[in-house]
Amino acid sequence: MQTPYISGFAALFFGLATLPIVKKLAGHYTLYDAPGPLKIHHAPIPRLGGIAMFAGFLAGSLVLYIPASRPSFLPLFAIAVVWAVGLIDDIWTLGSLFRFGVHIAVGCALWFAGWRLEWFTSPHLDLAATCLFVALFVNAMNLLDGMDGLAAGVAATASIGFLIISPNSGNALEITVASSLLGACVAMLSVNAPPAKMFMGDSGSTLVGIVLAFLSINYVRGGSNPHASILIPVIFLSIPLADALLAILRRARSHKLLFQGDRRHFYDILLQRGWSARRVLTLSIGSTVILVLAGWLCARGLAGAWLICIVVLGSLAVCASFLGSLQPDSKSIETGRQEASLGPALE
Repeated sequence: MQTPYISGFAALFFGLATLPIVKKLAGHYTLYDAPGPLKIHHAPIPRLGGIAMFAGFLAGSLVLYIPASRPSFLPLFAIAVVWAVGLIDDIWTLGSLFRFGVHIAVGCALWFAGWRLEWFTSPHLDLAATCLFVALFVNAMNLLDGMDGLAAGVAATASIGFLIISPNSGNALEITVASSLLGACVAMLSVNAPPAKMFMGDSGSTLVGIVLAFLSINYVRGGSNPHASILIPVIFLSIPLADALLAILRRARSHKLLFQGDRRHFYDILLQRGWSARRVLTLSIGSTVILVLAGWLCARGLAGAWLICIVVLGSLAVCASFLGSLQPDSKSIETGRQEASLGPALE
């Protein structure tokens, strides 16, 4: 069981080593994220950090394929496809519906390869549920990447959650992938924590999303652990998932296009109320730590653990209501920009 954990250090090392190269590449081709109405930064910042994240993640994941017993390469290929589409979007900009279609297709590929949700008696409904689950996770993390360090910090914390629940099932694949994601996110945080010197871009945020979706499905795959429930990964990632669902409801209520951005995400509201980016990041990571602990207790089948989760999630719902996350954006920003969530189009 030592080899899977080495992947985290490999991902961290290769991620850190690639960051200077990515910075020079962004500077050479002038690939910066410019300030705008839906941005919180005030100067152009390189946006190709996702390249370094993928380099680290790939290096860490390949550790698993060194032993004689090698798992399928299909999950790694599916992750690479989502990352590549995000990278192309960072450079040339792709349509939101096209990106959403890719995420659905990747969900289909995982389902046919055996990584699937089995919620219904109908395989067609299970296929649809798996595809939408994958797309939601990918785009929820894309949505969360609207403030320095937020997506990387929450994803790193959730990765630790997968690491502490996976040894119960002896799942080397789960441990390797989670360790690799953790190493890649920590490397990214070295330049992405407030004040950010580099952004991960869509290639980084969608990479994080697809990996977390895969980890969630892989956790319940096979049913060997009686306490393994898809609700446990959902608890880990309640903050990005709730933020994405609130964005969908908010825009539906205000009769806005789902692909039209606003500044009513929870971090936007807190920043507008005078919070610093570091304070918002600390709150988000701290809340995710609590959610991870709650999910871990549920994974161990401890009595009363689900009651703790209900209290925690209820508290988040009250906070969202207090912040006014369902209220439409009073600024009514009309930029025509197609953003990234639900395909990725809800940033």
